[in-house]
Amino acid sequence: MEGYRFIRAKAFIDATGDAALSDLAGADCKVILRDIEAVAPSTLCSLFAGMNWDDPAYGDDWRGIDKVKAFSKKQLHQAIADGHFSQADKFMPGMNKIGKHAAQLNGGHIFNLNGLSSRSLSDGMMAGRKLAVEYLEFFRKYVPGCAELELVTTAPVMGVRDTRRVVGEFELTIEDFKSARQFPDQVAVYNRPTDVHPTDTSDKEYQRFLHDFEGFHGLGEGDCLGVPYGILVPKGWINLWVAGRCHSSDTKVHGSIRAQSAAYMMGQAAATAAVQSIRTGEPACDLDTEQLVLALRAAGAYLPQRELSRTMTR
Repeated sequence: MEGYRFIRAKAFIDATGDAALSDLAGADCKVILRDIEAVAPSTLCSLFAGMNWDDPAYGDDWRGIDKVKAFSKKQLHQAIADGHFSQADKFMPGMNKIGKHAAQLNGGHIFNLNGLSSRSLSDGMMAGRKLAVEYLEFFRKYVPGCAELELVTTAPVMGVRDTRRVVGEFELTIEDFKSARQFPDQVAVYNRPTDVHPTDTSDKEYQRFLHDFEGFHGLGEGDCLGVPYGILVPKGWINLWVAGRCHSSDTKVHGSIRAQSAAYMMGQAAATAAVQSIRTGEPACDLDTEQLVLALRAAGAYLPQRELSRTMTR
């Protein structure tokens, strides 16, 4: 297998997000615009100052950012109807509070951006900065507490949600998610909606997003999805692991576990597996997963599965 001809090193962990290391080494990957059915939009985050979080328009029972988000979402539809925005994007995450007078916006979609193309990324950065100004003017005009808002900066890099995913020893699917499936070899557990952002500005796509995010694909209270070890191992490889959004899953599940909090857990699991591999000589694709789970538990990881297995789920 290609993995057996990899550079002679004891262990590599690909945490590039884009599976750049895995791709360069020759691991099989699924790639947007080639193997993946839709391109998740990207976002250029922005930072604002002059936010009045105590504006009296929200009443005495205002509880921080929640009502700002609710109000801005409601007003967004009016702004779209007024022709304020250059694109009728109905998605609005609202402002996130940073200190007493600052706010961060994870808003504005750059549709059909190819995060593997320098040209597409460059064009996307310019489009994202223009959108940041549009959102600044929107908040000033439509949302209480934002009259003195100022745009401080946009992020130095584009927030890209999906580019490549490795073909792993196991692929996590939406059926696993909906059943809150647990695995003997799971190295993390997670509960977050399938946050696959709208891929265009159509009402159909926005309603699909709401359907998935708020209802149909939601796990119940107290439920969680097991994250099996095999999604971190490119198929057949002996000394290569991945962590973060380049793991092996279908599009729906990817929308959930691509998030940073899941990436942290994948990183701990991949690093622990690499240390075990170096110490024991076990290849990544045939690691003793019982020992891996026990090592993660000893380090404080919450892994509630009752049954363990020395071999990974395939």
